[in-house]
Amino acid sequence: MPQFFIKNEDVKNNEIFITNKSDIYHITNVIRLKKGDEILLVSAQQGIVYNCKIKSVSKELITTKVIESCKGERKLKNNIVLAQSILKSQKQSIVIQKAAELGVNEIIPYTGKHTVVKLEDEKDKTSKIQRWQKISYEAAKQCKRTGITRIDKILTLQEVVNLKDFDIKLVCSEKKTEHSIKSFLQKFNTKDKINNILVIIGPEGGFSDEEIELLHNNNISSVTLGNLILRAETAVITAIGNIIYEYEL
Repeated sequence: MPQFFIKNEDVKNNEIFITNKSDIYHITNVIRLKKGDEILLVSAQQGIVYNCKIKSVSKELITTKVIESCKGERKLKNNIVLAQSILKSQKQSIVIQKAAELGVNEIIPYTGKHTVVKLEDEKDKTSKIQRWQKISYEAAKQCKRTGITRIDKILTLQEVVNLKDFDIKLVCSEKKTEHSIKSFLQKFNTKDKINNILVIIGPEGGFSDEEIELLHNNNISSVTLGNLILRAETAVITAIGNIIYEYEL
């Protein structure tokens, strides 16, 4: 059954209204649902999944009736935040899509010494974030997640280093690695109440020696993903997959 996200204010008594024009177009012209068809609607803010039946369809509004509702379960137990040096267009899209599919709660794009993408101005930054958020939204719909991966504002690596309130902060790097990601994660027992994890992945060209020193001096553990040199977008999938294996399964 197809799934779409709605806002809390779209839920009124036993009815839910779909107002997002892009979703309305998708429902009516792509998957061609009509009156009487069933659809899943999710409140990402509350994590509630509604099984609904379509009552009426127009170009501006779709009205549905709630058949039943339940608390959504398609989410990770831990809050994983990915800090990713901005990659070239298609690679960045892949990172966002796959991170969203894997249940990452938040993505922080950042710039570093070897970041290839150059940002022109604030308008350019805003445009990119909006496009990335749309990719995240579509990935969440397709995977039937109960939450949408949030794309934060673009930071510098120094600002990423200064982030607080994480139980684990690690950077995946081929330089000065102290542990494999597996051995590092296994040091922490699940009884230690690990809730918030920050994963930092570098750009296509890797981190500079100065950046590695910055991360090391701020007690961010450097881990390796193995003997192979991985592309940045592959490193994201591998790192998140390891965390899910150790703490979620």
